[in-house]
Amino acid sequence: MALLFKPLVYTQEQVQWLETRGMVYQLLMDFLSRPPRMSLIAQWRRKVEQHPKAAVSQGGRRLKAYLESIPEEDFRSVCHQEAKEYERLFTGREAVIPSCESLFRSRLEGSSALACSAEVRKLYRENAVVFNKLNGERDDHMALELEFMAVLAEGMLAKANLQQSCLALADAQIHFLESHLLKWAQPFAKELRQATNSPLFTGLAEMMDEFVANDLQQLRAWRESQPPAME
Repeated sequence: MALLFKPLVYTQEQVQWLETRGMVYQLLMDFLSRPPRMSLIAQWRRKVEQHPKAAVSQGGRRLKAYLESIPEEDFRSVCHQEAKEYERLFTGREAVIPSCESLFRSRLEGSSALACSAEVRKLYRENAVVFNKLNGERDDHMALELEFMAVLAEGMLAKANLQQSCLALADAQIHFLESHLLKWAQPFAKELRQATNSPLFTGLAEMMDEFVANDLQQLRAWRESQPPAME
């Protein structure tokens, strides 16, 4: 028997959330995936100016204000400083903060957390998400986990009127946040705030701390508000 679906329900606030959440995940991913170049910083300075709703959190406002405040005559040197700070924080054997979930969580939870890399890889495969790893990143690198959420968020927005697909994408994101990203995003953000004086990385840390937990709350609330399929 064919299934009959009630239409998906969105409040005005949820529509705004759907339209901006993928962009926020993309912003976090871009700055935490590699040392930020001038082109990346210029690109996001334009984007947050054009889409102010993506920067409504305290960290988002801090980041937006910082990007807008960089004098044009100092732009090159500021970008160079931020790239050096990324390398100090995240690259090489002397990296201040582990940028992979298994390594980060194993310091807090013991060796059992090392298995999460295989679990993350399995979830990518189950959701048909394949990454182009230009720098040989591990599957549980923070940037790839954020990109995974960005991909599913954009898919959910694109399929906003397809109940079965949209609900499945919401369920996949809730599971990934609960099982992986939120297990370490906030401790990661806390360590990042403590480890840097950079306005860029301080703003990113605050934004991550606020946004990821709130996004899970929004996903749960929206998912619970949707009518079930009826035979």
